[in-house]
Amino acid sequence: MVLSQVIGNDSVKELLCHSISSNRINHAYIIEGGKGTGRMTVAKAFAGAVLGTENCETHPDFTVVTNQLYDPTKKQENVLVDTIRGMKKDVYIRPYMAERKVYVIPNADTMQAPAQNSLLKVFEEPPEYCTIILLAENANAFLPTILSRAVVLRLKGLETEQVADYLAENKGIDKTKAVQLAIMSGGAIGKALGLIEDEEKTELREEVFLHIKKIKDGNNQDMYNFVRFLKKNRADSGFIFEVLLSWSRDVMKTKIVGANAEIINIDKEKDIKELCGRITRENAVNITEITAKYQNITEQNANYPIAMLCMATEYREEIHG
Repeated sequence: MVLSQVIGNDSVKELLCHSISSNRINHAYIIEGGKGTGRMTVAKAFAGAVLGTENCETHPDFTVVTNQLYDPTKKQENVLVDTIRGMKKDVYIRPYMAERKVYVIPNADTMQAPAQNSLLKVFEEPPEYCTIILLAENANAFLPTILSRAVVLRLKGLETEQVADYLAENKGIDKTKAVQLAIMSGGAIGKALGLIEDEEKTELREEVFLHIKKIKDGNNQDMYNFVRFLKKNRADSGFIFEVLLSWSRDVMKTKIVGANAEIINIDKEKDIKELCGRITRENAVNITEITAKYQNITEQNANYPIAMLCMATEYREEIHG
């Protein structure tokens, strides 16, 4: 894929294309974006342009840096310092075919300080022919010294219509279904593709919104039913929290910005507006903070049933007072 074929994020594409046309290719880039937003797609398209090929994956001067690349026994998800050290040995070998070498490091924001400090030595004195692309969900995880020596590019989620059109045209998905998947993905094509054959996730999302509606309209029993639902589906808590976070942010945006707010869950706009009609701005902000707080708590292996009860109780307090 070439850069012109990448969907959306025009400003990022324009910057990368200009760096190539002006022959001002930086030695380090950070591509930040959520899961499924196309970080690797953009990185490979840019690498292909730098190396002069439409298929960079088979080019000898292109490398995707993983722990297993340098040590097959390393199964850790976070990028290890030994991995960076292994890459550095290769960095100082001149290109085999092209004028430059390109290294892409997925999940680069998982590097701990020792790995980042090891990488920093390359950033401080980079070979003239080397470009390193760090892929990250959160660029703030990098040391300031890393950030200051790299061009930071932030990918945004696409419009619902863009994702839906892609799914309909390239995957033959019914337009109604494509729109639903686009909404669930939050504008991330990669995430939408993963949801195509996952009917359970679609049904689970609907259940989440049904319980939220019942908490808004119902009584304490509906709150306890929500807690039972969360406990029953603990294995899918990651996905459920994605849904809850997108909902809570939509509520906050709608309450603060008003009717013109750009929300993710457009198929739930009516319910979101009804909720915003009965709560204050402070309530809306608090709901978002509550969701983020309990997502973090569950990721830290806290007592899950108790945490879910507390979260549901706090939701009800913000909605009903």
